Amino acid sequence: MSVGLIVNPKAGKKSSYGVDLAKLLIGQDGVEVKIIERFEALPEMMDDFAARQIDILFISSGDGTVQAIQTDIAERGKFARQPHLCLLPHGTTNMTAADLGFGIKNLQGQADFIIATGAGKIPQDVRVRPTVKVANPADGMVRHGMFLGTGAAWQGTLYCQTDVHKTGLKGNWATFATLASAIGKAAFFPANPDDISRIDRPYDMDITADGNMVAKGGQLMFLATTLQKLILGVTPFWGGANGPLRSTIIPYPVPNVFRWALPLMRGGEDRKVPEGCLSFCAGEVLIETKCPFVIDGEFFDPPANEPLRIETGPDFSYVCA
Repeated sequence: MSVGLIVNPKAGKKSSYGVDLAKLLIGQDGVEVKIIERFEALPEMMDDFAARQIDILFISSGDGTVQAIQTDIAERGKFARQPHLCLLPHGTTNMTAADLGFGIKNLQGQADFIIATGAGKIPQDVRVRPTVKVANPADGMVRHGMFLGTGAAWQGTLYCQTDVHKTGLKGNWATFATLASAIGKAAFFPANPDDISRIDRPYDMDITADGNMVAKGGQLMFLATTLQKLILGVTPFWGGANGPLRSTIIPYPVPNVFRWALPLMRGGEDRKVPEGCLSFCAGEVLIETKCPFVIDGEFFDPPANEPLRIETGPDFSYVCA
């Protein structure tokens, strides 16, 4: 079995982990190691993995690099046989890996597993999940990620990366600080829909799911994912998982924070939610909006003259050990 390791040393708080792992693996039979010095070189690296017919690609990075690699595999079609992916959570944000990532956290343990796999050991824990396909962002480049958010989800992620990260907080702590700030402001300060500095404000979006209009006008946020849980383990989805692409709409004005924050973030499929909140599965979602969106921690603009189109993407297989 042929395996590869690709490391993004600029991925975030644990970037040295990937480099240290690479040092343990360079020269090992059956293991091809690549370190991303320039992100523009990623397609060339992926072409080499495809030519070597890599069976499993281990990815040391954060969410953004995983999204870029999934997009490359899905859109350029260089692999005769799609490789399994194994996500090593070495980035600033690792939401995808928190759900589908590799279970061994120790570097030597990771190295031993990769060497054994390269020698022919077949992984037993492999999970299949489709991507969230963003078909028509403003730059025209299709992308395949695992989580998309717009409205307050976009604004909150931007605040986290520009304001919270510079305090030194990363990962779950940064996400917690962002949520605490947004919830505190919503709970203790009067709503002001005209204050663009607030995360909790209305964002205009008309949303259609599988041909049916489900929301129109000012909404607080829209989320879509094929993950079973998001950052901090939250599960803001309910009403029945009858499809892989799950979406949730939270309306504006913001529901009572003290009453509804926890039920919206955690609970079962039959949980009680505030009036106007909607969660559903759909194969295609169209969003007419001018609000930017975030996919796996990366920011993009919607198309100017048509709705943003979100679809269920192709299946990928993830080695979880």
